[in-house]
Amino acid sequence: MNFILSADFWFSVLAGTTPVMLATLAANIVSQSGMFNLGIEGTMLMSALMGVLVSAFTQSLILGMLAGLLAGIILSFALGYFTLYLEAPMNSVGVAINLFSAGVTVFVLTLITGSKVTSSSLTSLTFPAVHIPLIRDIPFLGRVLSGHNLITYLGWIFAIGLTLLLYRTRLGLDIRATGRNAVAAASVGIPTNRVRFKALLLCGIFCGFGGMYLSMGALKSFTANMVAGRGFLSLAMDTLSSSHPLIGWGGSLLYGFSETVTIYMQLYSDADLKVISAFPYIFIILVLVIAQLARNLLVRRKKNIHLKGR
Repeated sequence: MNFILSADFWFSVLAGTTPVMLATLAANIVSQSGMFNLGIEGTMLMSALMGVLVSAFTQSLILGMLAGLLAGIILSFALGYFTLYLEAPMNSVGVAINLFSAGVTVFVLTLITGSKVTSSSLTSLTFPAVHIPLIRDIPFLGRVLSGHNLITYLGWIFAIGLTLLLYRTRLGLDIRATGRNAVAAASVGIPTNRVRFKALLLCGIFCGFGGMYLSMGALKSFTANMVAGRGFLSLAMDTLSSSHPLIGWGGSLLYGFSETVTIYMQLYSDADLKVISAFPYIFIILVLVIAQLARNLLVRRKKNIHLKGR
């Protein structure tokens, strides 16, 4: 386990955190508005493919990025339209988005490349790595914090920005009021559906960048089912964080840590590969259980203090 002390290990932790962090931010903003987006997995998958295809055919990173973001926004708006206006069950729509994306991405990939697995035959573009002046020259810390993909740094900015938006702006207050009690919010003049669509817009943007990080950042091509459950994991992170972006970021770091430990153990350990691969998910389940027990303990203490005060 000496690898935990290496700068490369912690660099990999931050890199592995990125897609889960962005997906968690997407789950956070939707949950704060009183909705539940089970379709984050499929939304990220569609964005990952669209970014690769458009950047490959146009040789423009900007157009590829816009295509990935547009795919994320459209699917997020689809969730809003079907649930808010057509009153379809929210969870059913989320599942439908996941199934739709899983099928359409493979179909389009096969149609264009002839492969059902990967887009490696296409020369798609990738987001650049960013080397931060001054910080990159700091021993150890520079190797951990500098040199990440551009989307990783955008994710950090998004986490801070979303926190400020939710807790320091009128829009954030409207989003939280709508999520707390939509009827009461509407009674004081808050346009709840419009507010929720604004939340879904941000959700689509975060999903778009999360998906494109996988296909245009961590890798240089699209692979079928490459999101690999990170969208579902973000829902657990949302629960862990009580929909707070900065706490969600911290929860994502825990996943990034456990995933990186798994990768290194596969390289340096003789343990069963299946057992090692399950480690990140077992770790997150344990964290969720501990967090819930801690919440219950705090609630009991508050009740006891309240009763003693009487």
